[in-house]
Amino acid sequence: MGRKPDNLGTTPKNRYASVGELGQILSSTAEQIESRMAEFTPRQRALASYIIQYPESVGLLSISELAKKAGVSEATIVRFCHMIGYRGYTHLGREIREKIQSQLGAEGRFTLTHGNSVSASKDALSAFERVVTHEMENLAELSKNIKKHDFHRVVEWIIGADRVIISGCMASSSLANYFGYTLSKILPRVEVVDAPGTIPFNVLGGLGSESLVFLIAFPRYPRITVELGRWVNLKGAKIVAITDSHLSPLVPLADVPFLVPVGITSFVDSFAAAVTFINALVTELSERISETQQRLRQFDTYASKMDLFVQTRNRKS
Repeated sequence: MGRKPDNLGTTPKNRYASVGELGQILSSTAEQIESRMAEFTPRQRALASYIIQYPESVGLLSISELAKKAGVSEATIVRFCHMIGYRGYTHLGREIREKIQSQLGAEGRFTLTHGNSVSASKDALSAFERVVTHEMENLAELSKNIKKHDFHRVVEWIIGADRVIISGCMASSSLANYFGYTLSKILPRVEVVDAPGTIPFNVLGGLGSESLVFLIAFPRYPRITVELGRWVNLKGAKIVAITDSHLSPLVPLADVPFLVPVGITSFVDSFAAAVTFINALVTELSERISETQQRLRQFDTYASKMDLFVQTRNRKS
């Protein structure tokens, strides 16, 4: 049976229904559930009441945590999700998270993950523990999301491309530059577009059917990256999207989209899975082209002549 749900009144009320950014994002979900209250069993009504009060709980809590909070069984949650049209709790939770990720601003994210009564508890993990655990979950999910056929097809596209352009702006500029830096060690004709302003004309000018463009964007998706994708489509170049969700505006533009999990932590982006995916792509490429060793030798020679790196000395024993 479970214990009585916390903070439930006789008439459920979504505390976000009239105010706040999060309320505008999640109120439709709460209203959808509230409109069907008469159809539910008593335990389902208890669950529905909790979700109406705390709709973000579905995106933040595991099924066992939600069951404890709402005072119902996990089986009740699964049956409830099926009844309102979802394949299960994971399906409903993913939809809630995607809404939050794509629409909630920086302050809202911070408030949601750090000051929310749903996620707060006496046994709460430290920030370090939360972030590391979250990134480990993203890494575990990464291998499930990536189709090997698409992965190897994109490697072939890189090998055959006359130009490779990598675009990522705002927070994703760090990923674009990391990708561009590592890729340029073994591949010529790599360009990075990371400025949030106007799309450089020289980038678009030489694009054609043999060109390959990587678009990198995670919530909230920078407009300039989406606009570049539209221009690239007009030029007939291939597009590979590195993003987080089928709801991403990059997915309809891409020949191949890779969905890399980032989840919701705070206003700080969770990019461990994205960096790992880029690492895997460049590593696979390096093992497929015969010029890798020669080009890395050329890079080392250049780095030595330009004195790019500090030379460390062995410590005396």
